[in-house]
Amino acid sequence: MAKKNKKRQHSRTVDIKRQMEQEKLAEEKDRAKKRLDPTARALLYGDLIFLALSSLLYANHLLSDFASGLCTVMGAVLLILALWIQFGRKKDRDNLKKGPRL
Repeated sequence: MAKKNKKRQHSRTVDIKRQMEQEKLAEEKDRAKKRLDPTARALLYGDLIFLALSSLLYANHLLSDFASGLCTVMGAVLLILALWIQFGRKKDRDNLKKGPRL
């Protein structure tokens, strides 16, 4: 006689599919962490265009030496700001979430 209350067993393919989905989610999380922050990207592109325009104006003698130097300093400040937004701000947020160490 056959058992009437036999438990149903999971198929091996169900376990494999579940494992593949978990690996796919882990890869997506890794890619999201490595992505460039949109604010930092916009600042970097803007800074690149600003420095290119100021360089062209200086090369055509439409910008004085002082103004060119000022533009270069402003470009460096924008670059540092973009790098801080991309890399520095995340560390500050992580420390705030953890709270003080006791």
